[in-house]
Amino acid sequence: MSNENVLTQKKKWYERMPHTYVILFLLIVIAAILTWVLPAGQFERVIPEGATREYVVPGTYTQTEQQGVGIFEIIKAIPKGMDGACTIIFMIMISTAAFHVIRSTGALDNGIGSAMQKVKQAKVPGYVVICTVIFLFSLLGVIVGPEIQLPFAVLGISIALSLGYDTIVGLGMVAGGGFTGFAFGPINAAVIGSAHAIMGMETFSGQGLRWGLWFVATVTVCIVTCLYARKITKNPEKSLVKGINISSLKMEEKEEGYHITGRHKLVLLVLALLLVTIIIGAAKLGWYLTEMSAVFLIGGVLAGLVYGYKINKVIELFIQGAASAASVALIVGIARGIQVVLEEGLILDTIINTLSSPLQDCSPLIGAVLITLVVGVIHFFIPSGSGLAYATMPIIGPLGELIGISPQTTVLAFQIGATVPNFIFPTIGAFMAVLGLAKVPLDKWMPFGLKLVGSLFVVSWIFIAIAIQIGY
Repeated sequence: MSNENVLTQKKKWYERMPHTYVILFLLIVIAAILTWVLPAGQFERVIPEGATREYVVPGTYTQTEQQGVGIFEIIKAIPKGMDGACTIIFMIMISTAAFHVIRSTGALDNGIGSAMQKVKQAKVPGYVVICTVIFLFSLLGVIVGPEIQLPFAVLGISIALSLGYDTIVGLGMVAGGGFTGFAFGPINAAVIGSAHAIMGMETFSGQGLRWGLWFVATVTVCIVTCLYARKITKNPEKSLVKGINISSLKMEEKEEGYHITGRHKLVLLVLALLLVTIIIGAAKLGWYLTEMSAVFLIGGVLAGLVYGYKINKVIELFIQGAASAASVALIVGIARGIQVVLEEGLILDTIINTLSSPLQDCSPLIGAVLITLVVGVIHFFIPSGSGLAYATMPIIGPLGELIGISPQTTVLAFQIGATVPNFIFPTIGAFMAVLGLAKVPLDKWMPFGLKLVGSLFVVSWIFIAIAIQIGY
């Protein structure tokens, strides 16, 4: 048997996965097949006085006439998904275009390079840098949300590469931190805010325990990332992305070293103002994707102008950056197509009802843990945190009461299931987009992502046990 055949046989399942587009399209096809196999059904939904969205009425699930999705509807689900995810698609393209303008000035590379030179001269340990960046983006994830990592993915990777690590470490720093901040942040409007509203609870109540969970979860991501960084430092052959071309992500080394000019400082100032504006807007003014896109648009143009580019040059660079992000941005829309098919085939409620029914006979601790897993499975089909809340909380809330779980603990269990799997689910547009920006295939990321998810679930379950014990 040849060495090539031996290597092929040793590949694990996640190492034999096809292109991301193929994976997502196959998931859409599978969803369409399920619309012909699973019984169609729906819960009754009402819009309470003062509300703007429909609420599921627990205990009202009934089977309906089968609504199988046909071949043409499968294809139509993709543009429908893109239409539904248009705001995040445009945010990805505009933010990437803005960063393309900023990087073209050399300000970012020289700024990072100069900082890393000072780090090396000061002999600051790499793990200190890794943990600092993870906590920074975790805080940003709390305030802004998971989308904050998208425009800064290249930045994190540049820092990791300059320290001698690989792109997985860079993603662990930026995506690991950003997703963790969003997942465990006590002020997560889409997940916690929606769940609290549905349960009739004070918005963002019970923050004490959640801040503790956020801190421990962020430390967990630091540990997992640092352990991987240490492993590849000792043996570069163990890098999960060994052999992947990342030349476009590396900062160009200069014999004379990195040097920041006056114009570079102006560009970096624009970048800092851009970040601060987004944070303040999201935290104080209720900004989201549309407003963030507008800020990136302004920031990218302003950065080019202060560097001395003519407006035509800025526009050309913007177009180049947007074009480079097009294939990544489309991933978000294709992923959304899965939910479109399930909704049109009237089997989304069937899946929710089937998965939630077995929870009724469990003890409080087992039931709460199972809620995290059931919500996690449903989250695969409903990527939207708020959409998941409005679809499942009206059912999970009463179930929690039946098995002796407090409303606050039920919301905590929902929060965990609705966010922790974001590190590995190909249906999560932001996750697939950040992998695309970092040029890391899903199969290469999966071993690291599974460690993150497993570790975070264990930490979360410990906090659920604490919550039940203290009557949270």
